[in-house]
Amino acid sequence: MIGALGVSGDTSCTDHIVAWKTRDALALDNVPNGVASGTDNLILNDPPTASTFEHPSCGFGEEALIPNLPIDFPVGANP
Repeated sequence: MIGALGVSGDTSCTDHIVAWKTRDALALDNVPNGVASGTDNLILNDPPTASTFEHPSCGFGEEALIPNLPIDFPVGANP
């Protein structure tokens, strides 16, 4: 059983994208409803709204990669 998968070492936006792609490659990306509004991708907003899963822009071009991550869930192998 795997409890969590995370990455650290770059901007938080890049870390999220790398962790997401790793989880996808391991077929661990079955997130039936996502964590926010049916998505598990970063939701960028400057400034983020309190009590949401929004994240401020990291400012290094990561925003262009986020829409390319799948947004329909579940996308991985069914449990």
